[in-house]
Amino acid sequence: MVDHGDVASGLSLSPLQEKALEAVLVQLAAKSSAALVLLSTRTGHYISSRGTRHDVDTAGLASLVAADLAASQYITDMVDATESHTMILREGERHTTLIAEAGPSLVLLVVASREVPLGWIRMLVQGASQRMAEITRPAPGRAMPAPAAMVPGGEFADLVGQAIDDLWTE
Repeated sequence: MVDHGDVASGLSLSPLQEKALEAVLVQLAAKSSAALVLLSTRTGHYISSRGTRHDVDTAGLASLVAADLAASQYITDMVDATESHTMILREGERHTTLIAEAGPSLVLLVVASREVPLGWIRMLVQGASQRMAEITRPAPGRAMPAPAAMVPGGEFADLVGQAIDDLWTE
């Protein structure tokens, strides 16, 4: 895992939390036979990845995944259909891609073969996301940052701009 304190998201992981998150990633990758399982912060900072694909720019992908989730949530807000647990599903010819919230600070991406049943992969991603949210839940008496503080500048456009900038500076 990469060193994890993400000031913009308010996320700071202890070594024990890092190990627990890594165990969830390893288990998810194994059970889903995923080509790629990637964990990032909601601000687009790469945390860790697993899977059979090693030719991916994980830092750039982490930024894009966070921006994709932010865009989807913005669309949901615009149509007044606020949901508490967001999951984005894309089905291609060869792969199914899922992007899911994993608590208030994390985003999970899973790229699996279309041969893996959709219901199975959704169930695995939902379970992994819930476990990750529990792992990163703040200790009693320690508040989570306000949602606006989890997005750089508190604005969607800033998040997308930062994600694109991160692609060219990595």
